[in-house]
Amino acid sequence: MKKSRIDRQQDFFLFILRPLVYLWMWLDAKRQVKKGKDVDFRRKEPFVMLANHTFLFDVVHVPLRFRIVPFIIGSQTLFTKQPSKFLVTQFAHVIPKSKGKSDIQTILNIFNSVKKGYPILIFPEGDTTFYGETGYIEEATMKLVKKLKLDVITCNVKGGYLSKPRWATGKRHNRKVQLNYKLQITKEQLKDLSPEQIGNIVNKALYNNDYDYQRQVMVSHPGKHLAEGIENIIYVCPHCESINTIRPSGNEIVCTHCDKTGYVDKFGFIHGFKYDNLIDWDNYQKNFSEKLRQTDIESEGLMTYLNMEDDSQIPVGRVKLAYSNQILRISGAHDESIPIGKITNATVTLRRDLGFIHDNRHFIIKLDHYNAAFLRILQNKY
Repeated sequence: MKKSRIDRQQDFFLFILRPLVYLWMWLDAKRQVKKGKDVDFRRKEPFVMLANHTFLFDVVHVPLRFRIVPFIIGSQTLFTKQPSKFLVTQFAHVIPKSKGKSDIQTILNIFNSVKKGYPILIFPEGDTTFYGETGYIEEATMKLVKKLKLDVITCNVKGGYLSKPRWATGKRHNRKVQLNYKLQITKEQLKDLSPEQIGNIVNKALYNNDYDYQRQVMVSHPGKHLAEGIENIIYVCPHCESINTIRPSGNEIVCTHCDKTGYVDKFGFIHGFKYDNLIDWDNYQKNFSEKLRQTDIESEGLMTYLNMEDDSQIPVGRVKLAYSNQILRISGAHDESIPIGKITNATVTLRRDLGFIHDNRHFIIKLDHYNAAFLRILQNKY
């Protein structure tokens, strides 16, 4: 299958810009690359690469060393507004995927890209980790891998989460990542494996607990605002069991209900609270789903509609989002009360963009606070 004009244009720009991208990524985080003996960065034959998703720019770090730049399966939201829309349509090889639903067009684009000779890069979690541990992987991805009939290369990314936590609003210094490439399944081996067996291999290959990795390497990530943003993902105090009373300031954390105080150190660990890491803290707070739904919660935010026909975003304005007694209430630039039982496809994209569908309308609200609490109220998958 012949390459299109836009394929050739993207190939040209990626070749010309590669030195600048190398410099950009060197400034973003120092890379340590570990490569299995069967992995060839200069290979010409298409392959499918699977990687865990630890921070925003691992989508650039992971494929950077390969001579033929893969087509990356990316979120449809990248195509909805500038400047990301311009970058992914004119410069980068990206195939859009709508989160949380099947997309036949995505699959067709993947197979067409392979026919043109391109590798495919998939982050099968579908989203960057909020807590530092490799998350849920869709079974449908393993079925796709089976159908592609290509060598499967995995890249396990370590250190990226604590270098640049998704929830954090404060900058970390001395960011470092380790990229571990391995030819995990050859296309000959793939023939004899079921999607479930492929999934077992991939899950094991991609699993990473960034706190466990950090205990081994103890890389310092100093900063003056290491705790800020943590209220967006932590909503239960493990000492008094109060909901949405965790408040950060600089490197410090306090529960406004029981006055328990602590801090985040330069290695990313939490001191003064029951849990020294967010993975264990989140596993604890998942037990409070019913109590969370019995609580009142509110946050202001900036609301837009996502046009489901052309994926453009329609600005609405500042709103207050409030939850109480199974009802989600929006007030301000838009006024509406929605029973949570009538909401579907609840997700959080980027750092704190809460999205959901109701009455054939796709709402996106960039919340000021508490995105994890709102998400867990609307669904328990993530």
